[in-house]
Amino acid sequence: MHEDKTKEGFRLKLTQYLESSRCRKTPERYTIADIVYDAARSFNAEYVFEEARTRGVTVSLATVYNTLALMTSANMIRRINVNGRSCYEKDTAPSSYIHLCCTECGKLKDVKNAQLPELAAAKRFGKFSASYASVTIYGLCSSCVRAKRRAELKANILAREKRIQENRKKKIDTRK
Repeated sequence: MHEDKTKEGFRLKLTQYLESSRCRKTPERYTIADIVYDAARSFNAEYVFEEARTRGVTVSLATVYNTLALMTSANMIRRINVNGRSCYEKDTAPSSYIHLCCTECGKLKDVKNAQLPELAAAKRFGKFSASYASVTIYGLCSSCVRAKRRAELKANILAREKRIQENRKKKIDTRK
């Protein structure tokens, strides 16, 4: 029951923003809001688009992007740039997560860090007033590290086998 109230509160916030902005209240926008509410911490427009199709709702990718932009303006979600791609977060409270982004496969993982909001609040930026901080660390996820190690080992084994075959061939050639 509590979850429905929270989802209804999320939809109500969208309704209020659409009315104040004089935008149309379409079923597609509310479907997108439901998908966003149900989504994991971080998501992208393509995820929302595919999830709408899975739910049997016909919606264009442009509608998804436009609705996500409206929801960003309404402070319902936050847009973050991860590895050159736009991702979104539902949580608009001061960020307490560090985003770990794999540069190989693009996987995004959020790691909780309670000190981030305090660090951002403690730093002075002249007359600039910081509202939140987003930290993204780029590197390789454990799956990509393992795959890279396997590929290197395989390349080393193949190179060693090739050297052994070349040495055998040289020995045979020198005996003739």
